[in-house]
Amino acid sequence: LQSLAQIETHIASLNKGLQLPPAKLKVKCLEVLKGLQSHVHGWVFNGPVDPVDLGLHDYFDVIKRPMDLGTIKKRLENGCYHELKGFGGDVNLTFDNAMLYNPEGSVIWNMAKELKDKFCVDFENLARKANTAGCLSSDFSDILSLSEFSDDTGK
Repeated sequence: LQSLAQIETHIASLNKGLQLPPAKLKVKCLEVLKGLQSHVHGWVFNGPVDPVDLGLHDYFDVIKRPMDLGTIKKRLENGCYHELKGFGGDVNLTFDNAMLYNPEGSVIWNMAKELKDKFCVDFENLARKANTAGCLSSDFSDILSLSEFSDDTGK
């Protein structure tokens, strides 16, 4: 039988999720982020939404946790992400916010959907490569669930 301490240690290791050494995490995530930022629609999501300038008076009533690709880049460069899950969650939040605020089928909604779809593929490839290289502390299949990234947008 395992001791309670051994079980707690095991559970804690499972809860760590996808972890790469910090330098590798930064480099690999920046590669994925650069692909999004340089995409033809990336400019829309590269900086924070300015609700005053854009006349979006209800923006903060609808969007509770604003996020953008530029903020994510700063967080990556400053070592704020310690696992892939945090990075993936923030990128998805960027696009989920745009899709929540803008009507389905609108130009911005469609741009966000296209970039979110691209990110899902790129992120899955990153996670698979990291897993193949033996850099991960646990299975990554749960991280790829989009619903896990969408909990802060009200959906």
